[in-house]
Amino acid sequence: MEEKTLIITDAMVRKHLATDDVIRRVEDTWRWFGEGRIIMPSKVTTDMTCAGVAGWFNAMPSYIGPSDMAGLKLVGGYADNPRHGLPFIRANLMLTNPHNGFLRALMAGDWISDMRTGAQPAIAAKHFAAKTDVVAIIGAGRQATMCLLCMARTLSMKEVRVCDLLPEARRNFIGRFPNAPFTLVDCPERETACRGADIIITVTTANAALVEEHWVKRGALVMTMGSYTEISPDLTRKADKLVVDHLGQALHRGNFKDMVDSGELNAASFAAEVTDVVAGRKVGRDDPRQRIIVALVGMGCLDLSVAALAYERIVASGEQVPGIDLTG
Repeated sequence: MEEKTLIITDAMVRKHLATDDVIRRVEDTWRWFGEGRIIMPSKVTTDMTCAGVAGWFNAMPSYIGPSDMAGLKLVGGYADNPRHGLPFIRANLMLTNPHNGFLRALMAGDWISDMRTGAQPAIAAKHFAAKTDVVAIIGAGRQATMCLLCMARTLSMKEVRVCDLLPEARRNFIGRFPNAPFTLVDCPERETACRGADIIITVTTANAALVEEHWVKRGALVMTMGSYTEISPDLTRKADKLVVDHLGQALHRGNFKDMVDSGELNAASFAAEVTDVVAGRKVGRDDPRQRIIVALVGMGCLDLSVAALAYERIVASGEQVPGIDLTG
């Protein structure tokens, strides 16, 4: 009988999970979703601007069949946070017993959210990239750092080009990888970063076309990770294949939303969901000359699955964890 709700900090999670654990778990979770072993509705967004807050938050519930765990991710972006020394994105997680609703754990979700975000392009590139020698990253914030951290574990890269509006952000980003086995290049201009790149990743808060069609070579993989439009509509029109992580969400948010709203794109425009490719139900890349765009909007089941793994390991370790009785 479960009696107490555990209070699990980021530090506890990091103690029991390594980067490779998260990468494997994210790939497993994508596969489980493609196999129908996960239940996850589309995320629900609350826009706080009407309340005078420069921010938003998402509620992202899911059930992880292989772990027999249910839960919710509550994550938001707050524009004023950085000026107060706080991260733009804040995440919290709750895990529940799916059979009786007992609240098993309240967990800090920032580290899990960052790491599973970073794991996504690392795994997607394995299935969709023709080559991985030259990578361009547009945006040099915390989540972009996690993307490169994870890609360095899974991909063979020779050159990574870093582009951001802020020179200090680019310098700080490069400084986080002092012993990287690849060359890091400071690229002030987006065009310079993109031309000739095998993989282009946009990890920004922008709502603008950051990548133009004529900058992207044949055979390139473009991955967008922002909540809004990040690439030129012309590139979308001329791409050989459009892929999303979750179709229901991609129709209403992320890079393709505006073209869906205008009627130019619909559900039939997308060749596959990443989950189907990882599960082996569909093919990722058919031809090395294809230009493929993958939109990774983010799936709450990834966070909950990683959180479930951390919870299982913490409980199995016998570590003393603070708990509260919410029924008393």
